[in-house]
Amino acid sequence: MSETKSQFGAIFQFVRPYRFYLLSVLTLTVLLSILTMLPPLLIRGIIDRVLTQGDRSIFFTFAFCLIAVRLFTALSRYIQTIGIAYLGQRFVFDIRTALYEHMMHLSLRFYGKHSVGKLVTRLMGDSGTVQQMLTAQSINVISDLVCATFAISVTFFLNWRLATLLCIIVVSFVVNYRINIKRIRKYTRSSRSAYDHLSGGVQNRLTASLAVKTFGTEGREHGAFQEQSDLCLGLGREAAFAGNAFSMNTQLIRGLGRSTIYFAGCALVLRGELSYGDVVAFTTYAMQLLGPAVRFSGLAQQLQNVSIAIERLFEVLGEEPEITDSDDPVPMTELKGEVEFEGVHFHYEETNPVIRGFDLHVAPGETIAFIGPTGCGKSTLLSLIMRFFDVCEGRLLMDGNDIRDIRLHDLRRQFGIVLQEPLLFDVTISENIRYSRPDATQEEIEAATKAAEIHDFITGLPDGYESRLGDEGVEISVGQKQRITIARAIVADPAILIMDEATSALDSESEKLIQKAMDRVLEGRTSFVVAHRLSTIRNADKIVLLVDGTIAEIGGHDELMAIPNGRYHDLYTKHMGAGVLDDTDM
Repeated sequence: MSETKSQFGAIFQFVRPYRFYLLSVLTLTVLLSILTMLPPLLIRGIIDRVLTQGDRSIFFTFAFCLIAVRLFTALSRYIQTIGIAYLGQRFVFDIRTALYEHMMHLSLRFYGKHSVGKLVTRLMGDSGTVQQMLTAQSINVISDLVCATFAISVTFFLNWRLATLLCIIVVSFVVNYRINIKRIRKYTRSSRSAYDHLSGGVQNRLTASLAVKTFGTEGREHGAFQEQSDLCLGLGREAAFAGNAFSMNTQLIRGLGRSTIYFAGCALVLRGELSYGDVVAFTTYAMQLLGPAVRFSGLAQQLQNVSIAIERLFEVLGEEPEITDSDDPVPMTELKGEVEFEGVHFHYEETNPVIRGFDLHVAPGETIAFIGPTGCGKSTLLSLIMRFFDVCEGRLLMDGNDIRDIRLHDLRRQFGIVLQEPLLFDVTISENIRYSRPDATQEEIEAATKAAEIHDFITGLPDGYESRLGDEGVEISVGQKQRITIARAIVADPAILIMDEATSALDSESEKLIQKAMDRVLEGRTSFVVAHRLSTIRNADKIVLLVDGTIAEIGGHDELMAIPNGRYHDLYTKHMGAGVLDDTDM
């Protein structure tokens, strides 16, 4: 309970910038509450003084006041609704912005544990649910409190017996809440969790649509989707049943209470203890007390949804970035490109080491190629170089500085990276290439695309470099996408270039052209290359053959080929330098 309160308090920090605006809305709400309490008293005066006593002189005065109150109430409610709508929209905008910014700073390990679909649900769905905290219904709690206080006071003034009966009816709302709320909370939380898994599964299946079609598993995937959907449906139905039972009981208590109050009031009129005006006024105020009680019950149910959404948001907001700047980071606007591994050990899980006692010195401008079987640590070494993860033991140095001491923003700007899977955005080709360096000129972009052997293709498109990619744009092949990502890496003018299976998606002819161009681009830059095609790494300064996270062999191509019965010698001879390595070769 204390944790939930602290989370609500933290969420209200997003309201702080608008506190004066919120105060104005609340003030208007209180004024509106007072206005809504006046008509029953005016109607009571008309019944008892004009209709019963025949005092016609004040009829138009009461009528004017009643009409004026109604008009002013309508105007105030309109202003209140507009104000609350604006405040709620700004509130959810700020939450989503803060959550998205926080997610952008979280480490790769976090994204390895959570699916994209699940995170999107948190970002868009749960933040929208939290917006319910600032709606007309929730803000009107202030109005309901004022009305309830006023109504209960007036009812005790009119008749304490009826007022006591009214209080008993109000207590029954509380009992109904206590009986049903735990069940509502249980199924709502389970339903949200199941929806997370469903969203994550959908995202994974759509992303892997090529594999699904390749293996003809559409039926199996449809069955898995149906199973997850059925689970969501069942839990959602249970949550709806619990909520409906709560709402129906609330309405039943309200209806029975209203009838009880009305007939009890009529009985007191027959006994001469109340006037007709008193009964009408009492019944009206009773409804203005029971109405807030019904809304309080509905709001309590709504707050359970909000509370669960806040918990889910804070599961993400509470995540601390694994990779952060040191207390006194070293600024480094330019790297020479010297890299040194000193006794580096790394594991994702303590029981499963990936890199074991790795030592390697890389001089500025050298090209280092990593080869080895799947799981030997090639891509992990690249992640450590870019500090996506920190070493568990030992040190990794850049230009003689421990990588953990270099300012993270400065470090990441020194890299250009091309991955096995081309990653492009749904924007124009020029915007995709400029993503690595927004201030790149058109001449620099074209020079990069020429080096990546994609310039002629781009200029042949109807809109050239302004052609849009994605759902609403042109469709291009995987190889063409990869060449655009290579151009993006080139235009960044990095000190260190990372190539992780960068040419695996290209045909042999395109690979030869790009390899020739990349030889020029890599000149003077430190580069790390992971490849299974030995032909692409023959010119590397050092070829590192990894086995189980350790160096089995290291040296240049000629040096390794000179080792009798060496692993690299056998591999290269077997494939004549042109084949693609697989795990059976290792």
